[in-house]
Amino acid sequence: MKLHSSIGVAALTIAALQSAPAYSAVIGSLVFTEPTATVAANEIVDVWVTLSLEENSDPLSYDRSAPPLHGWHEDDFPSEANGVPFASYERVVLFTTRTCSDTFTLNCGDAGSQYSFSVPTSDSWFAVDGTMAPGDTADFLLYQLTPDTDGAEPGVYQLHTAGLGLSVQGWDESGNSIVEEIFGFRTTCLDASCTFSREVAPVPVPPAVWLFGCALLVLARFARQPEGSG
Repeated sequence: MKLHSSIGVAALTIAALQSAPAYSAVIGSLVFTEPTATVAANEIVDVWVTLSLEENSDPLSYDRSAPPLHGWHEDDFPSEANGVPFASYERVVLFTTRTCSDTFTLNCGDAGSQYSFSVPTSDSWFAVDGTMAPGDTADFLLYQLTPDTDGAEPGVYQLHTAGLGLSVQGWDESGNSIVEEIFGFRTTCLDASCTFSREVAPVPVPPAVWLFGCALLVLARFARQPEGSG
């Protein structure tokens, strides 16, 4: 996680603000850190996101040394999950999310996908530990995209929506497991301003190979000329 002390104006303009429900006052926005770039066909693509807390947000805390609630209290939690009341709370869980409408993969990883998704262990949301103060921003390595063994085909690949957040798991009065978000932030929009896009450039032909090919063509031309021709 990379912490910053200020929020860029551009980030606030691009972001789709995700206000947390009334039971949690963690308020902020999420954007892709580097929305566009050009990569090689065999290059692993890092998907970084920047989380920004509003100045009027409560601090975002997660204490890895204090499971299962990691420093959170029952007063911070939603009272129900999809209309079903919580009878008790068991643990707080970090989560990430993405849509399957991206073009890096087919239906989130079907056969024929140019890339495969993985969740990194370092610098990721799942490695968060500590407190973000109101007005702070932090960068997280949300996903890594590994190209197919033969390399990704040339073209433009896009990921529209990704997110991260915190949820609470517990039990209803019948002993059924239920889960509900405490807060969640997503890069939700479908225009170029907040779409994660990577262009895979065609592999250039080295100059030496091009010259060698030209020499072969010249030799072939002379080899086909009949005797006595000028």
